[in-house]
Amino acid sequence: MNRKNNSGFTMIELLIVVAIMAVIVALALPNYREYVIKSNRSVAKGALLEVASREEQYFLNNRSYTNSLVDLGLPANYYMGSDGQTLTTSSGSIYQITIDEPDSNTGETAYTLSATPQNSQTEDGRCGIFSIDEQGLKTVTDASESASYCW
Repeated sequence: MNRKNNSGFTMIELLIVVAIMAVIVALALPNYREYVIKSNRSVAKGALLEVASREEQYFLNNRSYTNSLVDLGLPANYYMGSDGQTLTTSSGSIYQITIDEPDSNTGETAYTLSATPQNSQTEDGRCGIFSIDEQGLKTVTDASESASYCW
């Protein structure tokens, strides 16, 4: 009885390794996706604060706020990429920054800036649309969490 000394893995050993890897991926992938969504929120908050700063500078120069991003030196269609870069199209964007029209009572002495999720960021059910107004009031809409959690 001459037995060959086989080196290598059996099919059972390979299946066990594949099963372990599947469990690790199943646990890690949702956590990674949540991390990406959460980090993208900081891009929206940073963009809103930058536009709010430009609105305040515009107010100092003109004694009124504007509802045009172009007046603030930004593109008319202001989209943010996941790397924090300004985009002019919605392709690859994670948020669109807009200036909401003020109501007729406040006229040009008020503004509300909004960051609306785009593309893959729409999966963020915790913090939907970020907003900030001329008084610095920070709110979120279409969200399951409070503004204090999201901001």
